[in-house]
Amino acid sequence: MYPACAREFLFFIENRDIVDIKDVKAGDVISYYEYIRERPNQRREGGLSESMIRHHLFSLRLFFDFLMDAGIRDSSPAHLPKFQIGKYKEREILTEEEIKEVYKACNDKRDRALIAAAYGCGLRRSEITKLNVGDIVFHQGTLTVRDGKFGKSRIVPLSDNVIRDLKEYLINERPKRITAKTNAHVNAFFLNNIGTRPAGDYMAKMLRRILDRTQNPNILRKEITLHCLRHSIATHLLDRGATMEFVQEFLGHSEIDTSMLYSKRRKQRLKIQQHFQ
Repeated sequence: MYPACAREFLFFIENRDIVDIKDVKAGDVISYYEYIRERPNQRREGGLSESMIRHHLFSLRLFFDFLMDAGIRDSSPAHLPKFQIGKYKEREILTEEEIKEVYKACNDKRDRALIAAAYGCGLRRSEITKLNVGDIVFHQGTLTVRDGKFGKSRIVPLSDNVIRDLKEYLINERPKRITAKTNAHVNAFFLNNIGTRPAGDYMAKMLRRILDRTQNPNILRKEITLHCLRHSIATHLLDRGATMEFVQEFLGHSEIDTSMLYSKRRKQRLKIQQHFQ
């Protein structure tokens, strides 16, 4: 996503008649910050989240650092005092009981396979859409992520329940979604209703419909996304005694510091629970 953020900045300065990256000043970066604070979100109603705004600003710092390293610029206009933006909002998670309710709300085997991929395998949304049939070896109980974050690959161990849900969809339901107009040998594991590889937004809407069917107010008031299911399984693994190293490898984190966030949140939650016991 870093190049996409940098590209949006380049479009922005071109619209301000700046055609040479050497001419960008700190004021242009501040104007861009004000722009992304106001521009509509392209995926949902409202504006960009605070975390996405941070992502844009961090991308600019990386971009201009690269230009300095390459000798194209002598200084960076993006190294400014910290912008006053709101407090970071942590992603919400579901409890194990709520996960069971989500499974019960699935209408078909594709729904269950989606939850199995996002929660049972801890896959990112992009990893779910890129998943191919050949990436899963059922007799070995493994799933290979070939193009994860930063292009890294990893092997995910599969539980018996996850194997069952993925296999039942693959054998009994996926063939029904291959139409005469589509390629019968399409590699995508998940198929949309016209038999092609679904986009991330399509999978997100699938999850939203499943969550709505639970009719559980505790679930519905949380802002649950596919990535929240990934956070949920990480927390549940730690609750059940998994090591930090296992969670890091399972989720494909480059740095163990990222996995430490789940441990920190878990400890905070336990302290609250103990306080009210």
